[in-house]
Amino acid sequence: MPPSLGAEMWGPEAWLLLLLLASFTGRCRAGELETTDLVTVVLGQDAKLPCFYRGDPGEQPPQPRDPHDGAVLLRNAVQADEGEYECRVSTFPAGSFQGRLRLRVLVPPLPSLNPGPALEEGQGLTLAASCTAEGSPAPTVTWDTEVKGTTSSRSFKHSRSAAVTSEFHLVPSRSMNGQPLTCVVSHPGLLQDQRITHILQVAFLAEASVRGLEDEKLWQVGREGATLKCLSEGQPPPSYNWTRLDGPLPDGVRVEGATLGFPPLTTEHNGIYVCHVSNEFSSRDSQVTVEVIDPQDDTVKQVDLVSASVVVVGVIAALLFCLLVVVVVLMSRYHRRKAQQMTQKYEEELTLTRENSIRRLHSHHADPRSQSEEPEGRSYSTLTTVREIETQTELLSPGPGRAEEEEDRDEGIKQAMNHFVQENGTLRAKPTGNGIYINGRGHLV
Repeated sequence: MPPSLGAEMWGPEAWLLLLLLASFTGRCRAGELETTDLVTVVLGQDAKLPCFYRGDPGEQPPQPRDPHDGAVLLRNAVQADEGEYECRVSTFPAGSFQGRLRLRVLVPPLPSLNPGPALEEGQGLTLAASCTAEGSPAPTVTWDTEVKGTTSSRSFKHSRSAAVTSEFHLVPSRSMNGQPLTCVVSHPGLLQDQRITHILQVAFLAEASVRGLEDEKLWQVGREGATLKCLSEGQPPPSYNWTRLDGPLPDGVRVEGATLGFPPLTTEHNGIYVCHVSNEFSSRDSQVTVEVIDPQDDTVKQVDLVSASVVVVGVIAALLFCLLVVVVVLMSRYHRRKAQQMTQKYEEELTLTRENSIRRLHSHHADPRSQSEEPEGRSYSTLTTVREIETQTELLSPGPGRAEEEEDRDEGIKQAMNHFVQENGTLRAKPTGNGIYINGRGHLV
């Protein structure tokens, strides 16, 4: 055994006596030595190294103490006590026994957590914190958090211990501000895991907004208790400042942090108010327009609005009426012009037809020989002329009474046929004194 042990054990005389007795005996060993292979103790605790001899009932223990229990007690174990130990027992008449065991001294870690650089919203992947633990054997370092991030670990070995360092990286955002980041260290020398918690602080500044103008009835002349409140949040907590774009703040308006309070309202409180929010990270602005309503002016405006509406409606109605009159006049003139054009065209066609008929009859009367030798096409042309006259007369005659016109036309054709004669399939005009035929309508042929 190592000489440095401060232990209670047999004296040298007892060991020597047992060895002498064992050397002079010739009997076989009948007992056994009971021990263990490994003894584990935590640094600073007492370590008991067991060594027990179980002999025959007839064996008598020598004086001054019982040799059956040879355990050694180490107080305040240190790492230097680690190693292998050997227990030897000599008996009479069974002889000598020996056993080996190993002492292991556990050194529990003392973890430490170190925050990383200041976190700001908008940064890339940044070190949030690192956790280091050293012990024997090497400890295990993990992280417990709801924050999304990545971890990396590295270890360093020493002569009697090992150090482990784990780092936690993240992309800072305002949602991480105030979230816990916990380092968890596990080790066989600890009764339970050691935990170190770090509260994340991410610098940010939210956009500013102003509330207080939602109720329009509150912003009337004479009303009291009107306020504007600037809303924002940040890390570190922001400060607030109120200004007015078109001049200094009116008399009686008070600033209380993020709130701007107004005295009884007047129209002098109208203007554009700006809330300036800032912290060490950034700054933000938000502005609103305050319009204090005077109920009397509002009534006058309503009356003016009604009057203006009536005038607008009247003007629109007058314009529509004028438009309608113009449309009616234009349509009337259009139809009258069309009727005149049709009448004029009818008269022109009638005159032209009469002139053609007179020329043909004069030509026929001037050459009697042509009446007897007139080709078949001439007789047919004369009948065709009569048909064309009747047809044109029908097309050009406006207005109703088409049934009566049909009857007149048939009657005219019958009368016209009395002046023609059919010979060998040819229709020839009968000779007359003047060569003029008047149909039932008074037309000249």
